[in-house]
Formats: sequence, structure tokens, C-alpha cells
Amino acid sequence: MIIEKEGELLFLSHQNADPDAVGSLFFLKERFGGTIGLPNGVDRKSGPLLEYLGMEYEDRPDPSDYDQIIVVDTPSPEQLSPIEPPLERTIVIDHHNTNLWDIDIYHKKRTSCAEIIYEMFGDDRLSDKEGVGLIAGILTESSGLKRGTPKTFRTLAEIIDASGVNLAKVNNILRSPRPYSEKISRLKGAQRTSFETINGYIIAYATVGAYESSVCEMLLGVGADVSLTASQRYSKFLLSSRARNELIDKGLDLGSIFKSVASMHDTWSGGGHEGAAVIKGEGKTDEALSSAVRQVKNWFSETGLKRELR
Repeated sequence: MIIEKEGELLFLSHQNADPDAVGSLFFLKERFGGTIGLPNGVDRKSGPLLEYLGMEYEDRPDPSDYDQIIVVDTPSPEQLSPIEPPLERTIVIDHHNTNLWDIDIYHKKRTSCAEIIYEMFGDDRLSDKEGVGLIAGILTESSGLKRGTPKTFRTLAEIIDASGVNLAKVNNILRSPRPYSEKISRLKGAQRTSFETINGYIIAYATVGAYESSVCEMLLGVGADVSLTASQRYSKFLLSSRARNELIDKGLDLGSIFKSVASMHDTWSGGGHEGAAVIKGEGKTDEALSSAVRQVKNWFSETGLKRELR
């Protein structure tokens, strides 16, 4: 894959960019120059990382101003809205197994895009900030290395050697205090949570106003095996989900399930990872939650997976 240094470059990633997207884009800009575009900015975890890196971006760059567009960590074109890059000048680098692009992509089954980016363009000399960005992407996508593969650990070791950055430094950057609004969303999510059990496993779900992924993580922390949260924004909804590593090891793939759910609705899109996925589109949260919960329950029924209750 060739990134042309001579032309005007635009590096893009998905709405509410996470540390994997931010770290990967920062590294690419450092190596190739160009402009970074992030529709709707970054998520909460990426704020402190963005500040440390001193990374600047545009929220609505015009793709027609650029000779080549490189899209990173974005499984669906809809996640770039309102930006619409011309496919004939676009390259996609992604690690999601539910990718929906209609063009060839550079994809490998890796825990994070940061691993792919380093494998493609890294070397044995990285700046402090390059190392911090890549390591932040790996740590967040692997849930603090809980879902890391042997390849993840090898790549991480190479980045640490090349940059001299240690994990404690990156963790300190990522662990910013939760804002007041997020704390309120988590508490309201706890109040509004319902749950169902199947074969000894607990599926918890709730409607929230914001911070969907944070509430999902909280629900796993208090006992859920799979958590789903949805929020309504005018006529559109956003549904997030998380699953325990135990279920991922047994074959659960929320990304594939959500892609299938979304395919049944013309105005929905969905996908993600085995243990974390989203659906978004036109409609009501109740319909989205019921459809997603039903399909997750179907997976348990079809696989016959059971847990012995103690």
C-alpha cells in the first residue's frame, strides 16, 4: 500500500474518535504530513491524549481539496458523516471484521489499528508522542491488554523499545477523572436497567441520555455478562454494547450480530468487535434494544452455551 507524500493528504477516522483512532492518525500525520479530519471530534478517553499529543484536526474538511484520503479504524462510511470521501481516491486501513466499505481495504485481524499502522509504517525509532499515541490505541482496544493476542504483546514490546515510553505513563494520560455529566449518566443508567437471563448468563440493557459505552462498562462491572445501552437524539438512536471476555473466548461476536441486526433495517448500520459493537440509525431506542437483545439471546439458544449456577 502506498501513501503519496507529494500530494495533499487527508487522514480521517470515525465520529467520536477513540484513542486507537487518535493515536493512529497522529502517527500517520507525523510520518506523512497532511490534515487530520474528525467529524464530531473525540470521545472522553481521547481528550487527555489529544491534549498531550498537541494534535490539531478539522471537523469538516472538504475531501475535494485533497489528492488522497486515508480512512483509519472506520468500519462503515456512515461513521464519517457528514464527510463523504471519493472512493476512487480513498484508502481504508481497518481491523474490524464487520467492514462495510465497497472498496479494497488493508485489513488484518489485529486487536487495534495502531498495531496495523506500526506494522506498515513503523521502525525502530519513534518519538515519545508517537509511542504514546500507538500504545494508547493498543491499551484501549485490548481492554488494558486483557484481550491482547501474542501478536499484540510482541508489537507493544517493539513500540516500547523504539520509543522508550512505559505503560504507566500512557495509563496516567488515559485515566482522567470522570466528568460530572458522565457520573450522572452512569447513575441514571443503573436506575433504568432491566435484565434477562438465559442459560445462566445475564443480559442487561438500559436507555440513557449519553455516555453509552461508559454505562455498558459499568453494567459489566456490577454483574452483567452482556450489556447494551441506547440513547435517543431526535429521530436517531445510538446503541452500544459490551461482553465479557469469557463469552468472546466461547465464540460470541457482537460485531457480527449487530451487523446482522442492522441489515434488517434500511436506515440502520452496525458492527464492531467481538466484545464491543454499535448500531445507529433512524428509529426508537426501544425497537433497537429489543432487536439487539433478541439476537443476543438467539446466539445463546443456538450455541446451547450454558453456565452452571452456583
